[in-house]
Amino acid sequence: MRARLYLDVDGVVNATNARLIWGDEESASVTLHSVVGPDKVFTVVWAPALIAALDDLRADFDLDLVWLSTWNEGHSVLTGLVPAFGGLERGRILPYHPEEKVHGEASGWWKARSILDDQAAAPAPFIWIDDVEIELHGYRMLNAPTGMSVLMIPTNTMAGLTPDDVTKMRSWLEQLSGKADR
Repeated sequence: MRARLYLDVDGVVNATNARLIWGDEESASVTLHSVVGPDKVFTVVWAPALIAALDDLRADFDLDLVWLSTWNEGHSVLTGLVPAFGGLERGRILPYHPEEKVHGEASGWWKARSILDDQAAAPAPFIWIDDVEIELHGYRMLNAPTGMSVLMIPTNTMAGLTPDDVTKMRSWLEQLSGKADR
């Protein structure tokens, strides 16, 4: 069964210290205008080595890449970020639906709800990487009745996804696919 990778952008791929963590001589960056207003401009910084490592995982394990970010609004992740990254192509996005916050509910619930809906439509083992929402809503994945294996990786906003995190993902995927036994 093909595993799925639910990937956030900010605090995961877009991280101020990414080049230091990944040992790149220079980080890569792009400045984009927000689709929600012309006065909003964002600079996204990433490590090219991280993009290459994620693409290697996708190739080695045929991972289904699913973007789960506020950058999904207006398809900005696909039209602005992915071409700049020079990798992580052919992913799909889940709709950005920031519903009204329910009293007592932490923000970001739309991400967990989107994963649960996606899993209900087509269950698959999955990895969820996010810098904030896993701590707030990860328990919902553990309690979900999907019966699928789940790996959640909460990242540090400034560091983003690290080489150790990618190693953890690779080990989990090897066990899942049985490649670790060969």
